[in-house]
Amino acid sequence: MLSLIIAVYKNIDALNLIFKSLNAQSFKIFEVIVAEDNDSAIMNDFIQSQKIKYSFPIKHTQQPDNGFRKCAALNAAIKISASDYLVFIDGDCLLHRHFLRAHFENKEKKIALWGRRVMLSPLLTQKIYETKSLSFLNLYYLIKWSATRLDCALYLPALPTQISNTSHIWGCNWSIFKEDILAVNGFDEDYTAAGVGEDTDIEWRLLQNGILLKKIKFQALQYHLHHAENYISTNANEALLQQKIEWTKVFCTNGILKL
Repeated sequence: MLSLIIAVYKNIDALNLIFKSLNAQSFKIFEVIVAEDNDSAIMNDFIQSQKIKYSFPIKHTQQPDNGFRKCAALNAAIKISASDYLVFIDGDCLLHRHFLRAHFENKEKKIALWGRRVMLSPLLTQKIYETKSLSFLNLYYLIKWSATRLDCALYLPALPTQISNTSHIWGCNWSIFKEDILAVNGFDEDYTAAGVGEDTDIEWRLLQNGILLKKIKFQALQYHLHHAENYISTNANEALLQQKIEWTKVFCTNGILKL
């Protein structure tokens, strides 16, 4: 089976649509873990209602809303995952019906899989929110309503996958064996701003530990709901990342094990 970990902050409407896209998956043997960077009672009540609605298991981790702590939320989710294989997405990304199948069928030890996402326009995002329908996630509507990165909308499973360490993991669409991420102590919780470190740090530590990266861009399709940019990268975060890269440190001291 797979453990799908969804990083979430407040957006219940998007999570509701993600659950819909999960219910339509061609691969059925998975659990869902909602990794909430908050402790909202409203979110908790919503997730409890979804557990009754869907047949796939849904777990939920929460933590106090003390600033941007996505990495801590992801580590908490890893701890309660029941599968030996983990798939990571963000809570504003809807999934193609073969998304989980692509990650499952391509999984290999010592390899992290990565995909990309189509960027939905404000108008198309509004249509999807209003109708709560996934029927707009096809090439016709993507073109009609000005989605971008349309190359990421092409489902071409016959294309060969590609191992390359020159492309990079984005935290919204990637997967790895649990033992391989535990070997580098999970995500580094020192990173407390979006845009620098929370995605790139885990990648370079995995590479330092002998992990290869495999591109499954044309199999694991994903659609990003539009929202205002919320990247608040800081000079301190950038300096922290550069310092750690210079150390070529494999194990983070503020990860799952809090070394």
